[in-house]
Amino acid sequence: MTQQSASQTNRWSATTAAATRSPSVAGSDKDSADKRPPTDSVEEQDNATQQGNSDPEKDTPPDPQQNAMTASSQDRPTTLDWDNADDPLNPHNWSLARKWFQTYTIAGVAFVGTFASSVFTPGIELAASEFNSTRVIATFAFSVYQLGLAFGGPFAAPLSETFGRRPVIFISLPIFALFIMGTGFAPNMAALIVLRFFAGFFAAPSLSMGSGTLSDIWPPEQRSGPMSLYVATPFFGPAVGPLLGAAVSGTEGWRWTSWLILFFTVVLVIIPAPFYIESYKPVLLRRRAKKRKLPLPKSPTEGLSWPKVLSTYASKTLTRPMHMLLTEPIIAAFNAYSAFNFGLLYAFFAAFPYVFEAEYGFNSLSTGLTFLGLGVGVIVGSVCIVCFSKGYYLPHVREAVAHKDPAPDHATSRLKPEKRLPLAMIGGPCITVGLFLFGWSAAYRVHWIAPTIGEAFFGFGNMLIFMSCMMYITDTYGPLFSASAMASNAILRYILGGTFPLFAVQMFRGMGPQWACTLLGCLSVLGACIPFALVRFGPRLRRSSGYKRDG
Repeated sequence: MTQQSASQTNRWSATTAAATRSPSVAGSDKDSADKRPPTDSVEEQDNATQQGNSDPEKDTPPDPQQNAMTASSQDRPTTLDWDNADDPLNPHNWSLARKWFQTYTIAGVAFVGTFASSVFTPGIELAASEFNSTRVIATFAFSVYQLGLAFGGPFAAPLSETFGRRPVIFISLPIFALFIMGTGFAPNMAALIVLRFFAGFFAAPSLSMGSGTLSDIWPPEQRSGPMSLYVATPFFGPAVGPLLGAAVSGTEGWRWTSWLILFFTVVLVIIPAPFYIESYKPVLLRRRAKKRKLPLPKSPTEGLSWPKVLSTYASKTLTRPMHMLLTEPIIAAFNAYSAFNFGLLYAFFAAFPYVFEAEYGFNSLSTGLTFLGLGVGVIVGSVCIVCFSKGYYLPHVREAVAHKDPAPDHATSRLKPEKRLPLAMIGGPCITVGLFLFGWSAAYRVHWIAPTIGEAFFGFGNMLIFMSCMMYITDTYGPLFSASAMASNAILRYILGGTFPLFAVQMFRGMGPQWACTLLGCLSVLGACIPFALVRFGPRLRRSSGYKRDG
C-alpha cells in the first residue's frame, strides 16, 4: 500500500508540474536531465539523514500567472521550487568559498559535539577522587553524555523542518555550552552526571543535521569530498579528546576539560555563527514566498491540534525506527554491527588508559598520544572512501546510465545497493586484525607502536563500515524510510557507546588485554560476515521487506 500510494503521488505531482510548464521549458528540462551527470546515491543518504520524510517542496513551481489565478480562487499550491536552474537563492549556486565555509562550520559542530564525549576520559579518576566516588560511577559520568546524544537525536528532523538548520544549530549549541560550563562548576558527582547528560542531549540535534546540511549545499556529483570530511570529524574528535584532556587535566585539574570544550565551541561555532546562513530549501522558499506575498503550501501540521501533532510525531519519528529495527533483517544486522563497533570505540576510551598504564607504565599524557593512532586510521579511511566513490562507484553509475541498464528492483539507487558493500567487506577484517594486534601485543609488552597500529586498523575499519552501512541502507530504503533506519542506528550506537565503557576496564583487568580483545575480536568476526551475507541474500531480503521501495 505504501509503495502504491507513493507512486500515485509521484505521477500526480509530475502531471501537475508538467501542466504548468510551457512546451519549451518542459523540453529543456528533459534535455538537461538527459545530460545531467549521474549522481552518487549519497544524495539520498544526505536527504534521508535529515529530513525524515520526502521533501514537500520538491516539484516544479507554478507559473506566476497560475499563482495569481490560484490566489484569486483561494486555492493554495502544493509545492514550491526555485525560479530556475541559476536561482541565486539555491545553495547549489553559492560561491565555492561560501560552500566551504558552511562545510567547515558544520564539520566544526560535529567535532565539538563528539570531542566533548572523550575529552573527559583523563579526568575520570581525578573526578572520582575529588568527589570520593567509585571509578564505575565516574565512568558513568563519562558515558552518560552518549546517552544524552541518543535521546536528543530524534528531535533534529522535526525541529529543522519547522525552523530550518541555522536556528536549531545556533540555539541548541549555546544551551549545550551552558551545561558544559555547569560541569566545570559541578559540586558533586550527581550534578556532574546530570549536567553531562543534558549537554549531550542538546548537542545531538546539531550532530544529526550535518549530512542533510551538506546535501543542501553541494550537488551530488561534488559531495564525496565534503561528505568524507564531515563523517571523519565525529571519529576524529574522540581521537584527539583524550590527548588534549590529558594535557590540561594533568596540570590544571579535570575541570579544565570543560573549559577546553568551551574554547572549541566559541572558536568553531559561536564566532562563525553570524556569517552562517540558512540552507534548508523549504524554509528558504517559504520566506521568499512570504516576501512576494504568494500563497504558501499547507504545512504538514497545519490545522492539527497539539495532541495530534505529538501523536503523529511519535508514530513517524519514534515508532517507525524501532519497528524497522525489529522487523527488517537488513537494518537489524547492519545497525547492530555498526553500533557494536561504536560501543567498542567508547569502551577503549575507558580501557586504553588502564592497559597502557598497567603494561607500559604510561601516564595520562603519553596514553593520550597513543589515541592518535585512531585518528590516523580515520584519515586514511576517509581518503579510501573518496577514492572508492570517484574511482569505482561513480564510473559504474555512468556506465549503467550510458548503457541504459534497468534500475535494480526494490531499491532507490542506480546500481544494486550491494555495490556499496566492498567498503564494509574490507573494514570488517581490519577491525578484527586491530583488536587482536592491540590485545596480544600489549599483553606481551611489545613496543608501544604495535598496539597503536592496532588502534589505527580499528579506526580505519570502523570508518569504512559506518559509511558502507549508511549508503547501503539509503540505497535500499530511499529518503523516507532510510531516515527512520538511520535514526534507529543512531539511537542504538549511542546507547552502546554509553554502556560499553561501564564494563570495559573490569573486563580488561579480569581477563587480561589479550583475552578481552580475543573475545571482542571473535564477536567482530561474526559482524564481519554480515556484508558478505548481504551480497548473497540482500536482493531476496529486499523483495520480502515490508518497506521495499522502487525508484
